[in-house]
Amino acid sequence: MNGAAALRGTWATVPLILGATILAGTAIGETRLPFLTVWNTLANHLWDAGHSVDRIEAGIVWSYRLPRAIVAAACGAGLALTGVVLQALLRNPLADPYLMGLSAGASTGAVLVTVAGFGAGAVSMS
Repeated sequence: MNGAAALRGTWATVPLILGATILAGTAIGETRLPFLTVWNTLANHLWDAGHSVDRIEAGIVWSYRLPRAIVAAACGAGLALTGVVLQALLRNPLADPYLMGLSAGASTGAVLVTVAGFGAGAVSMS
């Protein structure tokens, strides 16, 4: 297998791994839900499949865990993208936020919001 075919095979598996990770993140939690329940809930909401699923379990999956897993995946993708941009900008594969003082600036802003009450209405910390 040449390099291009191996690369295509690798990129073809990435969406499958991401989907499996989101499915696992949706199933795992304080209330244990089987993967089949998660899958049936997704099928009911996305394709109107008509599977019999408990309303409480469907609510846990659709209203709480699935949005949280999708937001976690999107945040991870955003952090990865910003890391790639920073490394490409500096032309250094080992570049990190500490190199340009970005982390120090972020902590300074957090201290200003917390201690001084700067930006009380417009800027807040979670």
